Amino acid sequence: MISLSAKGSLFDHVMLKATVVIVVGILCIILVTHIGSYHKNYTAVPPKPLSVNAIYERFSEHLIDSVNGDNIASNLRIITKEPHVAGTQANDRVAEKIAKLWKDAGLQDVHFIKYEVLLSYPDYNNPNHVTIFDAQGRQLFKTSGVSPVIIQEEQGAPGAGTQWVAYSANDTAEGDVVYCHHGRVEDFKKLQKLGVSLEGKIALIRYSHGFRGDKVRFAQQYGAIGAILYSDPAEVARDGISQSKIYPSTDWMPEHGVQRGSLMRGDGDPLSPIYPSKPDLYPRRTIEDAKKLAILPSIPVLPISYSDAYEILKRMKGNIVPQEWQGGINVTYKLGPGLTSGKVRIDVNAKLDKREIKNIVGYIHGTEDPDQYVILGNHYDAWVYGSLDPNSGTATLAEVARAMVQTINETNWRPARTIMFCNWDGEEHGIIGSTEFTEEFLNILTNRAVIYLNVDTISANQSFYASTMPTLYHIAVESAKKIPNPMKSERERGRMTVYDTWVKNFPGKLSSHPEFPDLSAPGGGSDHVPFATLLGVPIITFSYKNATWAESYPLYHSLYETPFMNEHIFDTNHMAVHRSIGQFWAEVARAFADSPALPLNVSMYAQTLLEVYVSDLKKTLDSLKNRFPQVKDGRAQVTHLIRNCQEFAKQAKAIDNKVKEISKKLSTDYLDYRRIKSINDRLVAVDRYFSTSYIFK
Repeated sequence: MISLSAKGSLFDHVMLKATVVIVVGILCIILVTHIGSYHKNYTAVPPKPLSVNAIYERFSEHLIDSVNGDNIASNLRIITKEPHVAGTQANDRVAEKIAKLWKDAGLQDVHFIKYEVLLSYPDYNNPNHVTIFDAQGRQLFKTSGVSPVIIQEEQGAPGAGTQWVAYSANDTAEGDVVYCHHGRVEDFKKLQKLGVSLEGKIALIRYSHGFRGDKVRFAQQYGAIGAILYSDPAEVARDGISQSKIYPSTDWMPEHGVQRGSLMRGDGDPLSPIYPSKPDLYPRRTIEDAKKLAILPSIPVLPISYSDAYEILKRMKGNIVPQEWQGGINVTYKLGPGLTSGKVRIDVNAKLDKREIKNIVGYIHGTEDPDQYVILGNHYDAWVYGSLDPNSGTATLAEVARAMVQTINETNWRPARTIMFCNWDGEEHGIIGSTEFTEEFLNILTNRAVIYLNVDTISANQSFYASTMPTLYHIAVESAKKIPNPMKSERERGRMTVYDTWVKNFPGKLSSHPEFPDLSAPGGGSDHVPFATLLGVPIITFSYKNATWAESYPLYHSLYETPFMNEHIFDTNHMAVHRSIGQFWAEVARAFADSPALPLNVSMYAQTLLEVYVSDLKKTLDSLKNRFPQVKDGRAQVTHLIRNCQEFAKQAKAIDNKVKEISKKLSTDYLDYRRIKSINDRLVAVDRYFSTSYIFK
C-alpha cells in the first residue's frame, strides 16, 4: 500500500523525467537542423578510397614482414640431415620432406615430375686415390680420398667425405705430372710455348677461372691421360692456412677440403638432347657418342685438397712457373713434367647409371590470369649436405611459399597470375631437371611463363647481387629498395636497405643511370639457363655475394656445407641474410603476379644495348681498324646496328609510355583487359626475340 505522500513524490518524479525528455528532444531537433544547415554550406570530404597501387603496397608490406628467418633455419635443418646426391634414395627422402613443407604451407597441387637420366657416382666403399711412387716403385704418399669430419653431428654420415667428380672415366692413369695452372686454353698454349708437352702426361690443374669440365676437355685435347683438380689457397684460403684462419673458425677452406662437381659439358641429360628424357622415348645418343662429342670426358679425373697437392708440388721438377702462375702453397711451383724421382698414379672408381630424378612443382593459382606463370625456382640435389648450395635457397623458397599463403589468409590479397614453385633435381650433374622440364613443356611455358626467379645458393653476407636482363633492371632495383638491410653494421652506416649496400659494393656501369648498381648479364651454371636460352623468358638470378672472392665461395661443393656454416659463420642473426633473399624473392614475384601491365621496361633494353654492348663493340673495332683492313666491313655493320638500336629505342619508349598510362589509370578508370593483354604479350616477347632459341627457330 502506498501512502499519499509517496504518490505525490512519484508523480513529481515522472513529470520531471517527461520534461527532460521533451527538452532534450527539442535540443536534438535544433542541433540536427543546424548541422544540416552547416552541411549545405560546408560539405565534409569523405575519406579518399585507397588506390589500387596503395592496396598493392599494403599487400607488399605484409608479405615482406611475413618472411621469417627462424622458419628458414628450421627448414634447412630438416632438408640437410643427410647427403643427398641426385638419383639416390636419400634425395628421394629430401624431395618428400620438401613436398610436405609445401603442402603444410598451403601450396596447391604439389606433385612430382619424373625423368630417367644418365648420372654418375663414385664407389663409396673404394675411394679414389692419388699415389706417388719413387723410381723403384715404392709408395711415398697416397691420398685418403676422403675429407675428414670436423663437426661430427652434422658431417658424420658414411661416405659423406668421399672425394670425387661426376662423369669421370672409371680408369687408372700413371705417368709424369705437368702443372697446368687454371687449365684454360691460354694456359695450355703457354705450356706449348715454354716447350712443355702434355702428351701422355697427367695434368695438375687449379680450380677457379673456368668450368672444370672445360679444363678437363682442354687437357684431353692436348694429350693428357688423366687430370687432378685442386683448390689452391690463393683462391680458397687467402688469409693463411693456420687453424684460426680456416673453417670452422672462418669460411675459408680447411686443408683437407675438396670441391666436388660435374665434368659434363652441356645442360640436360647427355643422352637425350632437345627432347625430355622419358623411359618410353628412345635416347638419341649413346655414352660413346657423348664421349666422342667431348660432352663426357674419356680420361680419369679426381679432385684433391691443397694439402695433398702440396705433396705433388714439392716433388715436381722442371722450370719454375711464370710468376702469375705461382699459387698460395708454400713451395716454388714448377712446370714439370714429372717429379724429381718417381711417378704419379691416379685410380678412379666410378660408374655411370641411368636413374630417376624428380622435380617438385606446386602452385598458388591466379584469380584473373591463371594461365600466366610467375615461376620461382631452386634445385634441391646436393653433392653432400648442401646447406649452402643449394639448400639455403631450398629452405628459403619453402618459407616464401608459407609467407605468401599467410598473406592470402590474413588479407584479401589474391594474386592475379599463377605463382609456380619449382624445386629441381639433377642440377649438380648438369642442370638436368630444369632442362628436361623446359624441353617437355616448351610450348606451354613459351606462351605462359612471364618471369623466372632463381636462387641457387646463399653463401655470404657482404652484399646482395643480381644478374638479369635489362627489361628487369627497374623492378630489381625498386624491389631491393623495399627490403630492410639484414646487416646491423650496414644500417649503422646509414645503408638501411638491401639496395643501399648493393649500389655501394657493386656500382653500376650505365652512365645514364648512375643510381643503378651493377646488373650483369646472366651466365651459366644454374637453373635459370634453360628458361633464358631455350624459352627466352625474362629471368633474375640473385643471392648475396662477397666482392673479394673468386668465382665461388671457398667451401663450394665441400663436405663442410652444413648448417653450422649458415648459422654460425655468415648469417648469425636469425638467418637475416636468408630472410632478405626470401623477401626480395617474394616481392618481385608479387609485383609480377599483381601488376595489370607487366613491370618490364623495354627502354632499358634499348639503352643498355646502345650504351654498353654496341658501344663496346664499336670501340673494339675502331681500335683494330689500322691493323686489320677487313674490319672496315664490320664497322659499317655496326653503324647499321646503331641505327637499328636507335629506332628500337624510340619504339621501346612508346610502349613504356603506354604502360605508364595504364598504371596512372589504375585507381580511376575501367581497364580494357584486351588492350592490357596485347601490351603484355609484346612486353614479354622482347626477351624472347633476343634469345638464342628464337634465332634457332
